[in-house]
Formats: sequence, C-alpha cells, structure tokens
Amino acid sequence: MKHNLLLIGIVLLCNHCYSWNLAGIAGGRSNATGYSSVALNDFWSIQNNPAGLANYQFISAGLSYENRFMMKELSFYNAAFVMPVKIGTFGLSLSRFGFENYNENKLGLAYARAFGQHLKMGLKLDYLSFNFSNDYAKRQTVTFELGIQSDVTEELCLGAYIFNPIHTKLKTIVNQYVPVIFRFGLAYKITKDFLATTEVEYHSESNLDCRFGLEYNTLKEFYIRVGVHTNPATACFGVGYTLSRVIIDVSATMNQYAGVSFQSSLIFKIKEPKP
Repeated sequence: MKHNLLLIGIVLLCNHCYSWNLAGIAGGRSNATGYSSVALNDFWSIQNNPAGLANYQFISAGLSYENRFMMKELSFYNAAFVMPVKIGTFGLSLSRFGFENYNENKLGLAYARAFGQHLKMGLKLDYLSFNFSNDYAKRQTVTFELGIQSDVTEELCLGAYIFNPIHTKLKTIVNQYVPVIFRFGLAYKITKDFLATTEVEYHSESNLDCRFGLEYNTLKEFYIRVGVHTNPATACFGVGYTLSRVIIDVSATMNQYAGVSFQSSLIFKIKEPKP
C-alpha cells in the first residue's frame, strides 16, 4: 500500500519531478544554506553551477546522499570527479533519484575556466534518462547547463546559472518537456569567518523560489550553517568539518507538511596538481 501511494504521488507531481531531481542541489553545504549555491565556489559547483569550478585547486572525488522525507524511494545520490588542469577545470558527475520502479539519471561532463580576475564561465553537457519500470520503455534525452560567476570584489561574488535553455522535449505519450531553470544570486563575505548567500530561482513550471543562507566558520576546520527557502517554505541547517584532505558536510531540511530530509556529503582531495 505504501508503494502504491508513492507511485500515485509521483504521477500527480510529475510536472515538478524532472527539475526537482535532475537539477537538484547537491552537497551538504548548499542544502544547509537554504539551497543558495549559484555564487559558491566549491566541489559541488559541478552540480550547482559549473562556473564555480574555474578556480578549484585539487584533484578531487565526492559523494553525496539525500534521504528525502525519510523515504528510501525518494533517495537522491550524486557522485563526481573534478580535475583542474592548465587550461581550466574538467569534471564528471553522475546523479540518480528514485528506486527500482521509477528512477531518473543524469550523466554530465563539465568544463570551467576563469577569464581574468572578474569572470568565470562553466559549461556542462548532460545525458538524461528516465526509467518507469520493466513494463515501460526508457525515456532519454540530452541537454546542457551554463553558468557564470563574477568576483566583483574580494568580498562579493555574483552568479547566474541556467539548466536546459533549449527546453528539450522528452518523447512520451504527451511529449513532456524538461523544464528550464534559471538562478541568480550572490555570496558576500561579511567578515573572513562569516558568509551570507542569497539567490532566486525561476522555474518554467513553478513559482519563484527565494533562498537565503548564512555560514559561520567557528573554528579553523568547523562550520555552522543555516538557511531558508520559500517554495516550498523550508528551514535548513547543518555543519561541516574538514579533516586533512577530507571534507564532511551534513544538513537537515524541514518542511511543515512534507517532513524532514537529511543529506550528507564527502569530498576527498586526492592531490593538488603540479604547477
């Protein structure tokens, strides 16, 4: 009965499922700061805004897992590998949402590069697949993501990102379109230990989502984060810890109607490339 109700819910919410999962926010840091990610520069920029990879320094691998609303059928997985080279930064990512009878998958290849001190750009090519069960054919398509960041000052970074600007079509009985998603926001260092983030997300099939987050570096290796976003109204919080070359981030989000979701992520800094 639980699985039947879940499947009914997925069908009823299918117009939002594509964007919610395949262009979802990855990493415990961004989840804890109210999903504000478009102006951040970190490993999970490969999923959140590829432009943020432009100045990334380490060859790294990462994993993230989100348990949405305490239901394993709504699990969201991400794995990625990032390698900076002389001509920019390359990255490979794999995302998966769902369970055996319904799952969404995205394989992405990203490239980012800085153009001077004030402009960073990133491009990511995506292969998307949707599997409904053994009784239905697999649906697949391709699209891309584009991101831009500008370090206006040492304290202020602006970011913009678009997912699926070509509004690609998924060939089903009703020719479902994969939504277009646009984000714009900023990250501002109030002090060297205190960061504020905010952004707005436009979704072609939903209302605007406004997001706000704060990050405080209490100790050299320890971070506390809080945030909110408005669509749906959700409170977020989390912590992060750096241990040598391993970064651990955990977060929780709470919606008064849907319940609590948890996300954890690990980043392994394998080595710093030779100059």
